[in-house]
Amino acid sequence: MTNGLAEVTALYIHVPYCERKCEYCDFVSVAGARGQHEYVATLISELHALGPVLDGSVLDTIFCGGGTPGLLDLRLMADLMTAVRASFRVAPDAEITLEVNPSSSSRKRAEAWLAAGFNRVSVGVQSTHADILGFLGRVHDADRAVAALAEVRDAGFTNVSADLIYAVPGLDDARWEESLHQVTEAGPDHVSCYELTVESGTPLHQSVASGTVLVVDPHSALRQHRIAVDTLARAGYAQYEVSNFARPERECRHNLVYWRNGAYAAAGVGAHGHLPAAAAPAFGLSAPVTALSFRYEHGRSIEGYIDDRRESPLAVRNLEWIDDAMRIEEAIMLGLRLREGVHLERAAALGEARELAAAGFLALDGTRATVTPRGEDMLNQVALRLAAHSA
Repeated sequence: MTNGLAEVTALYIHVPYCERKCEYCDFVSVAGARGQHEYVATLISELHALGPVLDGSVLDTIFCGGGTPGLLDLRLMADLMTAVRASFRVAPDAEITLEVNPSSSSRKRAEAWLAAGFNRVSVGVQSTHADILGFLGRVHDADRAVAALAEVRDAGFTNVSADLIYAVPGLDDARWEESLHQVTEAGPDHVSCYELTVESGTPLHQSVASGTVLVVDPHSALRQHRIAVDTLARAGYAQYEVSNFARPERECRHNLVYWRNGAYAAAGVGAHGHLPAAAAPAFGLSAPVTALSFRYEHGRSIEGYIDDRRESPLAVRNLEWIDDAMRIEEAIMLGLRLREGVHLERAAALGEARELAAAGFLALDGTRATVTPRGEDMLNQVALRLAAHSA
């Protein structure tokens, strides 16, 4: 194919239901699973419409996130995956990920997820300390956090990831390192370590604004990031992206599509997609002549999402057209997060990269730029400087 649609090898599916809305969460999610049957039926209708648009593409990765999609009724989960395979061509060795929380996980449920077609599980551990879990608004306890990793492994999953959060008020360096050790001893194949961020509109943001919670200072947050890098390296996990670590051949293939600025389809409320401009007519859109691709959203309201699908199963919101200059800028902003770095296409960008390399922020190998540890500490500033000279 010459229209770029064959390059769409990834699909993201959003399920918004959670047991409880966490204090820090800015994702589209709601407490409880009321209305899940109607939502999944609507989601399936979108998948059935989206599949033919990407005729000729083969999905290499599918990621079901949220929310806590592992909370879904198991029959609905099976129906959802049946709809995916009926609507899209899926590679035999595709990476198919399900996000779950320890509190809604069990060996029996994990066996059902495996039977539905998932082959990778990402467990939201976040912490192994009761007070930190309580601060974050998590509903599981420390023992359950680690036990969930063992349960999904025992159920037959051979690709297991664990999420952790650092720079949390009350979490000192020693306990952060202890959490890292406890999680790696449970043997996941992949570990994500995210700095706690204060997102506008969240309960955490309100607490910070009122002065009842003091955020961790940047130097302490950076120190805990470095503790994660060193501790996980000693445990056999390579840092392939700023916040992500994996054993050999266990990098998250789906997220690599994002960081490499690739194309991906998306379905569900809150979902964001990035598709070639050739797909625009199927969405009822007319692409500008200069557009290479477009990004789209589905809004943040479950009711709005369902109403939109009644009008058109491929309705989109907040559309953005991507031209060549924007593509290059985004590729740099995203790609510098990866250990593989980015290829610089323009002379001005190479000139700026040489200055950043001389200052110790970048390493250059021909036209390939990667951040150094010093550059990683100032990643946003380095990426912005390089992107500004790339358009």
